Amino acid sequence: MNATGVPPDAPNAEFARAMKFELEDACCLKSNPSLVGVVQKTHHDINSHEPPDDYLVVSYTSVPAEALAEFLETGVPPKGFVFVGFAEFSQGYALIHEDDLQLIDRPVEIGEIVKRHPDDTMSGMVINASATCTLEPIASRAYNSSIGDFDSPEFTESSRGYDTDAPRPPLLHDVPLSELVNHEEFSEGDYIIYRQKLGIIRQVERDAILRVSNMPVWVLNPDVLEVPVKFDDKGLIWMPKDQPSRAVTTDTHFLEYDFVYPGQCVFTERGNMRKIDGASLIGLDVDTHGYVLATPATEYQVEWLCMNVFSLGMPYTGDRMELLRASALQGHAMKCDFGKVPTGVAVQTDVWLKIGDRARFRDPGVAAQKYPSYQPIPANESFGYDLNMFRIISSNTELTVQWQDGSITTENSRSLRRFYGFDDEIGPGNIVALKDGLEEIQGLPLDSMPSFSRRLRDHKRETMRVRTVGVVQTVDSRERVATVRWYKDPNVELLHGGQILRPCSSLGELGDTISQVSLYELNMFPGLGRLPGDIVLLAPDTIHQSTLQVPDMEAFGVSGPCNFSYTSSLSFFQMYTYLEAMRMEMLNSEWFKKTTSVDATPLPSRYGLHQNGLNGRFSTDFIGQVVSIDTTGTITVRLVGVNNCRDVRVPFERIMMVIDEDEANPATFPSPVELSQMGAANLFNFDLRDDLEMTTTYEYEGGERLDDGGEDQWMTDDTDDSSSVQGAGFTGQDNTAPDVAEIRLPENPDHELREDGSDQEMNYLAEDTGPMAHGDTQPSPSTAPPGFLILEGLPPSDHRFITEEATGNSGPRIKRIRKEFEILNKSLPPGIFVRTWESRMDLLRVLIIGPEGTPYEYAPIVIDMHFSNDFPNQPPATFFHSWTSGQGRINPNLYEDGKICLSILGTWPTRNPEENWSPIKSTVLQILVSIMGLVLVKDPFYNEAGYEALAAEGDRRVESCQYTEKTFLMTRKFIKHALEHPVAGMEDVVAWNYLVNPADPGDGNRPVLLRRAIEAALAMIEHYNSSTSGDGRSASGFVSRLSLGAVVMLRKHVTDLEKLDAAATAAAQS
Repeated sequence: MNATGVPPDAPNAEFARAMKFELEDACCLKSNPSLVGVVQKTHHDINSHEPPDDYLVVSYTSVPAEALAEFLETGVPPKGFVFVGFAEFSQGYALIHEDDLQLIDRPVEIGEIVKRHPDDTMSGMVINASATCTLEPIASRAYNSSIGDFDSPEFTESSRGYDTDAPRPPLLHDVPLSELVNHEEFSEGDYIIYRQKLGIIRQVERDAILRVSNMPVWVLNPDVLEVPVKFDDKGLIWMPKDQPSRAVTTDTHFLEYDFVYPGQCVFTERGNMRKIDGASLIGLDVDTHGYVLATPATEYQVEWLCMNVFSLGMPYTGDRMELLRASALQGHAMKCDFGKVPTGVAVQTDVWLKIGDRARFRDPGVAAQKYPSYQPIPANESFGYDLNMFRIISSNTELTVQWQDGSITTENSRSLRRFYGFDDEIGPGNIVALKDGLEEIQGLPLDSMPSFSRRLRDHKRETMRVRTVGVVQTVDSRERVATVRWYKDPNVELLHGGQILRPCSSLGELGDTISQVSLYELNMFPGLGRLPGDIVLLAPDTIHQSTLQVPDMEAFGVSGPCNFSYTSSLSFFQMYTYLEAMRMEMLNSEWFKKTTSVDATPLPSRYGLHQNGLNGRFSTDFIGQVVSIDTTGTITVRLVGVNNCRDVRVPFERIMMVIDEDEANPATFPSPVELSQMGAANLFNFDLRDDLEMTTTYEYEGGERLDDGGEDQWMTDDTDDSSSVQGAGFTGQDNTAPDVAEIRLPENPDHELREDGSDQEMNYLAEDTGPMAHGDTQPSPSTAPPGFLILEGLPPSDHRFITEEATGNSGPRIKRIRKEFEILNKSLPPGIFVRTWESRMDLLRVLIIGPEGTPYEYAPIVIDMHFSNDFPNQPPATFFHSWTSGQGRINPNLYEDGKICLSILGTWPTRNPEENWSPIKSTVLQILVSIMGLVLVKDPFYNEAGYEALAAEGDRRVESCQYTEKTFLMTRKFIKHALEHPVAGMEDVVAWNYLVNPADPGDGNRPVLLRRAIEAALAMIEHYNSSTSGDGRSASGFVSRLSLGAVVMLRKHVTDLEKLDAAATAAAQS
């Protein structure tokens, strides 16, 4: 480590040029290594792309004017540039070219997935993170030989900031992060345990104590303290929006800043200062600038996440968000300090402090002996305040990684890259379920579910019994196969489509059977997912006898171990009822009875609702952090008691919740007294009043469009342009869209609306649609079904929007829908089929046949649409029918819950307003062609927001190929699903396109896509079997070579499809 704190083994220049910086990377300027910062924005990270209005943007290096202007407008760093936030507020943020930066550290947490290179096939999981850092004291005392003692303390930061030529105190190098703690007892983002609840501190209100004119003063309003910022006109690019500032000189500005640290130089008016006893400073000659001595907390805003339902008394509060005086927490709450390491334990999780943070030593006495250059400052030298704290100016992280092949290595974090995949990578220690061992079982009827269960987004999903469960031993990522050791007799049930593990479930004993299976045959359900680094809520191994009472209730099977994020739609009171239902079912389970001790200590005579007696022994052990999971399924959890930090082995079944989310919805609820008066039935069926109804806001991925053109080039005519449109799914045809002209409604006056409601409106629309096809869905043996058809009767009950109200009384809206139908009737390209119903013409069902040369080829993509009362001012609502059974998305833009991300639908943010829905120019046809041409593409991996640039550079090709392969396999099941579960309204379309002609099996007019899909799959399997010949052929137009795991799975799909083809052929011949 050199004098600046930069590691001597930092990446060399050649490596630095080859690598790309990632978010949160610690770096320094090559021209000024003392200027250290953290990467805040990159070109590829779409989620950070907002204009830098609220940043102090400065210049340290030369940046082309056009690149800087583009960044200030869009917030997107140009390719090759990153946006860096420097360690101190006064140093600002800067757009800097990657060649001008040196990577210092890459803080990676345990449990994260990494690769050595983005195009490596093998990934690994971080199982240990050990960091050392370089510390700079915020204040120091120089030794004065003339008096034989130390001088008075001087602050490291001067009124001109850190970047000066003034003498600096000696640095402390190679300090293990495990020896440090945050400089204050509780800070924003800390998890705390208080009164048997786990919460996270969201905000801290602080006072400020300054040293001014060699005396301590108290600041009346800390929010108006000013920080000096020194940049000339060339160096200062952008001042933070809405942040008060004033120019003092040509190169000095004072900015108000409400988050100051001890040791920081600040300015404030004399009227904003008082003596420590509150007395006025009138008559005293005091400076207007000084140094922060301390920032004592006054209030904490805490968000409560969950509670210990096994504690004695009522671990309950009415509000999720609570504002507490500092005195209420200090000495009573415990911080979950997961950086503390038990004596003699190797696993470390050193990531909780970063460059620029202030820290103290856990044991100052030991530190003073270990580091000779550290000279503690006595409190009597600093007016009774503790100035023995440090600024972290550099760090160096060593990672221990367990790779998919089972090997374990220790490497510097700078040599590794975080893995950002859409799907979780399977690796050693993961609990997996064999798909063939899944059995759907009857769950609770919807009307018998308690209110909290109905709020969970997948509560209508299936309940499954998992008959085959195992622990992954190794993975061959290139061939997509895993070696799994299986449990002997697991008793596992999963609720809500795999999101929740039923509390009565037990993995049982791990057997000796080990086998190799395709990764595509395995499921990693969230309800079974546990990873190193997870913060977990635990069920105790000892409970008091008073908690054994279980009310007689029928609400079993409604809650269980899961991820906290899955319950984020629940109020805090509903979280209590959720956990209480879990506790009751656990008490009834056999595994819990056999493995849990009972404490028979008598309760105090005055035991009551708020009694805290006897809770001490259970006070903090209900929260821990997973520090390791091995290939025998053993889970080790670190418990961080005040005086008893230790690692314990925890059975898988005792983990009640993984705290993976820190957002929830605050609300008010019944008081504890009202709660105590509720019976079990009322407890689990209590719901919020209508005015407290919770809502879920979905955030969609967004960014630049996927094609090079704008949507304004798609025009619609009344003329039939279908001859210029080539369909998807047929060889030699492209996806060119028909021209779309500005829509103009007929000029004839509005028709006279009927008085008897929306059905009459729909009838009118049906009567007035002209020479469009009307009919039913019975397939004709010899005639291809039309692209657009108005069906008789009622729409199917499984239409996503069947419960929506029919379009209201609006003549212009009816005309517009009729115009949409005319366009669809004339201009639909082959491969897209649209159906509506005479009784509900506000509803559409669309079937798109996947284009050839893509992983979607021959697969039916079904979408439901609805014209709401806001149409055409708003685009139609859409819903994609995903038949992946929880296996993930087939496209980054097509979500399993039905969402479709497109700028024209308003679900994909875009910087170009022309790409949004236009009530004048946009059409339903345009939406459908967008899906066919821009979503169902050859390399869907690059449809992810911000990944277009990666595609142009050829980056992450391995991940792209693996994503394409998985998509292809999943969409083979779409073919099977559509044939086994008729798509209502599209029966004729599916029969004509996929099956032989029942009247003439030799008829060559039908596409017979089922056979074509089988033949294509068999050809790809044969390619794998003969790929050692090295002839250079690709398996298909979208994948060069299948993996072994894909071949295994594809053979199963082919077998299923061949059975369907044989049955159809037999039916045609009979």
